Amino acid sequence: FGFTGTMPEQLIDQWNIIGRIGPVLYERNSFQLRSQDYVANVKVQVIKIQYKDKPPSYPGDRYDPTAKYRREHQFLSKHKFRNNVISKLSEKFDNNCLIMIDYIEHGEELYGILKEHCKNKKVFFIRGDVDVDEREKVKKLMENTSDVVCIAISKIFSTGINIKNLHYIVFAGGGKAKVKIIQSIGRGLRLHKDKKGVIIIDIADMLNYSYQHYKKRLLLYKGEKINYGIKKITE
Repeated sequence: FGFTGTMPEQLIDQWNIIGRIGPVLYERNSFQLRSQDYVANVKVQVIKIQYKDKPPSYPGDRYDPTAKYRREHQFLSKHKFRNNVISKLSEKFDNNCLIMIDYIEHGEELYGILKEHCKNKKVFFIRGDVDVDEREKVKKLMENTSDVVCIAISKIFSTGINIKNLHYIVFAGGGKAKVKIIQSIGRGLRLHKDKKGVIIIDIADMLNYSYQHYKKRLLLYKGEKINYGIKKITE
């Protein structure tokens, strides 16, 4: 038997799975599981950030289609205002928080800021070179205490991690990939005796590529019947 909560979006990938395992026999969506209390409830709070400046453009960009995208990412990962917003949110959370990022440089930047400002929290950064034993220690600490902020590379923590005592997840890396987003939300859906639900904080940046990705995420939330609210802030 094959079990998954995240079938691929592309039909050819779905057919590849069906060709190897067989047809889909039974399907129950996330909304049904939440309604019947098999998993925790989930809400999304979108934080739309409007910036004073934008990443620079150069004439040579037309010869490198990915240059503008990379520059936008670098602009956001090092942006003081954006990282301070994430830091202030983390400081105010009344329970454990997982901050999902995509790149080590961004994680290092956030880790330094959170260590400085979140004095009442235990702050960790889980990346590829952190050994398995250390990761297990952080997970056990999160299960037994309520003052942990864990920054993690999404490729490491989006799947196969079971932390029931997790109440907040911050999408700090953006992106639009359905499987990654659904799997990341899944980190917070485990039931826990002290948990009414999980709150997703979606950092939506009003820049070219980030805005397009944000619109894709909204469609995903609507498709999964996840309630969301939007708050706008300006630098």
